[in-house]
Amino acid sequence: MRFMAEEIKEEKKEKFVPFAKGEYFGHITECEDKIVEFENSGNKYKARLYTYVFQASEENKSKSFTYIDQLSGEKVMTSGEPYIGRTFRGKVWRFLEPSEGDDFVSNSEGNSGYLRFCESIGIECPVAKRVVDGNEIEVQLLPDLKLKDMEGKAGIAFVDQGRKWTDKEGKTRQYWDAKFIKKWEEGKNKTITKDSNEIPF
Repeated sequence: MRFMAEEIKEEKKEKFVPFAKGEYFGHITECEDKIVEFENSGNKYKARLYTYVFQASEENKSKSFTYIDQLSGEKVMTSGEPYIGRTFRGKVWRFLEPSEGDDFVSNSEGNSGYLRFCESIGIECPVAKRVVDGNEIEVQLLPDLKLKDMEGKAGIAFVDQGRKWTDKEGKTRQYWDAKFIKKWEEGKNKTITKDSNEIPF
């Protein structure tokens, strides 16, 4: 009887559904930031790099996704229910402006993604007037984003495969990343508990 029970239990295991490219409803559950300096095309830049974990929510059960079967190579359609609770990692850059004596240069154009990210999670980006080359223009001010401003925020993450990389054992790896986040108009923010990174539903 014990053998039969184990067989039944084995048969009831849920089938693993591979990740699929697409848009997922969810929330930011974890985030970190650090200051990084790097060179590109002979220029030195300094930026604050925000990394976050995006968790797919229950609202995905009403969506449909298409993944590639690893054995047959064929496209398979599935509901979004298997993805509920799964997590993806994302990042956003905020390039810093140099002050007198700094050895890095400005890259204000590179902050367009940071601005869109802030707007997508509901962070206000006020407009102010500035004089540039003798002309008065309106510019959007970049908010000073804190980690607490990100935690629990609702959004729609566009998920796709990231860059391939090689681990210490020489194996090629490729993760599924949150490439960017769009505003979820009907989405409700969640409170992240202090004892764990899970969102209480």
